[in-house]
Amino acid sequence: MATFTITTNEKINNPPNQIGDLTLNVIHEQSYTFSLNDFTTNTIPQYSDPEGDIVEQLQILTLPNEGTLLYNSLAVNVNDIIDSANVNLLEYDPNDSNNNSYTTNFTFTLSDVGSSTFSSEIGTVIINKLEAENEPPTEVGDGSATIDYGETLVFTRDMFTTQTTPPYSDPEGDAALNLKILTLPQDGLIQLNGSNVIVNQIISFSDIDSGLLTYVPDQADTDGDIENFTFSIADAGSGQFVE
Repeated sequence: MATFTITTNEKINNPPNQIGDLTLNVIHEQSYTFSLNDFTTNTIPQYSDPEGDIVEQLQILTLPNEGTLLYNSLAVNVNDIIDSANVNLLEYDPNDSNNNSYTTNFTFTLSDVGSSTFSSEIGTVIINKLEAENEPPTEVGDGSATIDYGETLVFTRDMFTTQTTPPYSDPEGDAALNLKILTLPQDGLIQLNGSNVIVNQIISFSDIDSGLLTYVPDQADTDGDIENFTFSIADAGSGQFVE
């Protein structure tokens, strides 16, 4: 009796044939947590596999040169492999010491559940870290001073900052840069280097530090008086005035 033998070869399952790039904008001092979609459907082009197999694992091929890539709060190393179910434990922490905007990237590849083989295709995650937003001062307080008759008051920086109620405060700790005079006293004159100050005039704190901003009282008023004026301050970081 003769026998006819038929051999069926194993089905060849191919690795993913298309892996795309992702571009992210991240905010200063805010980490970004990845999802599996960031490496599949959110990329250009999208993830594709010849047999339609879903992603099994993610492999990190290179690391960003700014900021830190973390997995489960630990620093990621080159060639680290992450199961698809745990991609949400992967996050990017920007370099918070760099207040400027920057662009960095890392590369990756993927394997599918059919072949368990990593693709030769490489994807890139491009990260644009946005410039830190510098906030204006949060506190600009009221000040006061008492002078004798005929005395000229020489303003100091502290009179508008540390000696006010509440004291001057800025979120980033930026120093006071400019003073803007919003209203003038009814009697007497505010002068900058001997010239009368006008409403909305901007005076640098460097001029105040030099003793150039003064109040000259009305010499005709011999009975004593209470005068006031209003002002706002801009910080060195944002340049925005706050009353």
